[in-house]
Parts: sequence; C-alpha cells; structure tokens
Amino acid sequence: MADPLLLNTARGAYRLSAVEQTAAGGGAWVLTLSAEHAGGLEKFAFRCHIAAELLEKAAISDSTAACARIAGWLEGHFEQVREAALKSIRSERRLAEIEFDQGNPGPF
Repeated sequence: MADPLLLNTARGAYRLSAVEQTAAGGGAWVLTLSAEHAGGLEKFAFRCHIAAELLEKAAISDSTAACARIAGWLEGHFEQVREAALKSIRSERRLAEIEFDQGNPGPF
C-alpha cells in the first residue's frame, strides 16, 4: 500500500498506514489501518467500515485516498480511537471497529 501519512498528536508524531482493504458487500469497504509512534513507542491497529454511499459522495476509489481522509479526522479524535483500539486488543483480542455511515459520516 501507499507510504504512511504523518499524524501530529498530543502524544507526538504517528505514522498511519492502510494495511488492508476488503469489500464488505454493496460497495462498502473495510479498511484496516495501523498507527505507529514515530519513535517506535507504540503501535496499534483498527478497522474502519465505510459505507458505499460515503465513498461515492467523496469520490474515493482507492485506499490511499480513504486513508488520507481518515488521517485528518483521526488527528481530532486520536485519544478516543487510540484508547478504544488498545482496549479492544487487550481485553477482547480483536481490532476495534469504527463505522462510517450516514449516521456517522466522520471525514466523508
């Protein structure tokens, strides 16, 4: 996939990478993202379910463009997403999932 995007957070710089993109039916996507602290202190991953309508409305046709949109949104929601991702990995042994749809369009 594409080169990582740099996030500026209160915890320092993180590199955001799209790890995997899969179709979820009806044109929706599941995008798995990885965020790694630039100093190597921490790494976590999470999944984003993106509704087909949002992808069409934003004219997004590849994971690089979707990751760029999410990166801007993530800077403002970093602590919330980070905590959910770490908790999910530790206690539930699965990746946290974020739904982007008409009720929660997020960055789209």
